[in-house]
Amino acid sequence: MNLQKKLQNLGIEQIEKLSNEYVRAIAFNVTEALTSAFPIIYNDYNNIFAQLINCNMYTVRITKQISSVNYIYENNSIYIDENIDLTTINEQIIHECIHYIQDSRNKHGKLDKIGLCNFGRFSVFGLGINEAAVQYISAKTVENNTTMLEKYGVRVKTISPNYYPFLTNLIEQIVYLIGEDVLVKGILNDGRKLEDELLNTFESNTKRIINQFDIIIDINNKLSTENNPEKIKIYQEEISAMYIDTQNKIFSTFFEKILPKLTTCQEVDYYMDKAVCYRGLMGISTQERFLFGSFYDIKLEELISKYDRKKIKISRRRDSNTLAVISNNKIIKLIRKIVAYFSAQKDKQ
Repeated sequence: MNLQKKLQNLGIEQIEKLSNEYVRAIAFNVTEALTSAFPIIYNDYNNIFAQLINCNMYTVRITKQISSVNYIYENNSIYIDENIDLTTINEQIIHECIHYIQDSRNKHGKLDKIGLCNFGRFSVFGLGINEAAVQYISAKTVENNTTMLEKYGVRVKTISPNYYPFLTNLIEQIVYLIGEDVLVKGILNDGRKLEDELLNTFESNTKRIINQFDIIIDINNKLSTENNPEKIKIYQEEISAMYIDTQNKIFSTFFEKILPKLTTCQEVDYYMDKAVCYRGLMGISTQERFLFGSFYDIKLEELISKYDRKKIKISRRRDSNTLAVISNNKIIKLIRKIVAYFSAQKDKQ
């Protein structure tokens, strides 16, 4: 599809190309905002700014229900709705500017990657997780507050209630496990390093988890254009079910895979505490709360047993005379944390 045909299908009517002064101002505002929000990329300030001032940007009239700001990879340009104030920091402008920075092409000028999104000859892989990560960074940059959202029968905490709330929450869960700096550096600098980090973290389940992000965004796109009430309900249920399944995979995979790598009792304690606190990040079904919630409870009980045995094994290896007086105090602490958490949740309800 040629560029003009694509713009027409999207409902984008070009008005004019932005002047160099406006582009420079946008580049400055976005660079300032990103590097202020994430000090880990401050050393990349000049590089980010230099890339953005070379971006072709256009003001447009948008006639269909799409985003007010759109990065079009076919001509590596950003299209901004005429009603947006270009002098202020805008979450959507930041989002699309990140996509522009992510654009990676081969020596023939053909698009190869946009961050974690890989463009194959016949397919695209990683679109969902890349969109989620970019939206997470954009929302954090404009200092969005965490919101408790109820949508499609799921109660979920998110910093992005209006754009990809489920996907952004899943990214928040991954950030909790691998660290925000790793994500931000990978999204803005080197997607391949971030891909390697995800592979090291989730190993054989990495591709499956990433694919489920893609499935969620694909269903969401279908939902946005559907008018049939029955199909709308089906799509909503599919999104919530896929979200719950994905978060369960992220949780169980991480804490199962990390266990064999732990070599000290302190590490075991650290990751067990991390598993207990993870509950606060997870979404819960409002219709079948106990059914969905039980996965975490059952899995945590399994993990406590496995981590406890690991700690005993480490202690015995360290000192053959050490008695295995480990379990009781640790389990008591865990139970207290769990009880405290659910008591707090009950009070909120």
